[in-house]
Amino acid sequence: MSSFEIKMHRDGRIYGWSMLLAICAFPLFASIKYNIWPNFGAIWPGVLTMWILMASYVLSEMIAFPPILGPGSLYLTYITGNLQNQKIPCALSAMSIAGIEAGTEKANAVSVIAVAVSSITTTVIIALGILLMTPLTPVLNSPVLAPAFNNVVPAIFGALAGLWLLKEIKVSLVSVVVCLIAILVLKIDLQWVLLGGIAATIIIARLMYSKGMLKE
Repeated sequence: MSSFEIKMHRDGRIYGWSMLLAICAFPLFASIKYNIWPNFGAIWPGVLTMWILMASYVLSEMIAFPPILGPGSLYLTYITGNLQNQKIPCALSAMSIAGIEAGTEKANAVSVIAVAVSSITTTVIIALGILLMTPLTPVLNSPVLAPAFNNVVPAIFGALAGLWLLKEIKVSLVSVVVCLIAILVLKIDLQWVLLGGIAATIIIARLMYSKGMLKE
């Protein structure tokens, strides 16, 4: 591991724990100051359910995204949020434009810049949105624009997925078919299809490589 990556992991852990403490600070101090504490007996079933539901997503992300983003941008992404609908598309788009393969040191540097610029842009847009919320409300609530807002994430991932699926069309077709069968025929929940799809894609790609169907 290079000194750059060691520094990235060190700084990422520091900033990550700092943000976690900052997020928990306000509700903790508010509860202490006003002596109002949540009823843990009432909320723990919901919390447990959410943990169970999110477990597969978290495992899927931790398996699939680190090789794409690299350590620096991964820490930055988890601190700033909007992982799947913004940071991953930005990083993939930047690497594609630069003509760099994911997993290399150059890709890690490019993804750090892409995620950082994306985070800054998000902050600016949110600030403008707060300032312009009242005058733009009639426009944003227009029934003409409603379908567009409802399909922003599918449009982003559709465009980016198409680019990356075509790079290894053989693996992509088999993986997509397997996932569709799991969803439509076997009626498996999407969260588990996501996790299983990653494992299935790795196995399928390995088998195709061993059979000489893939060059890399």
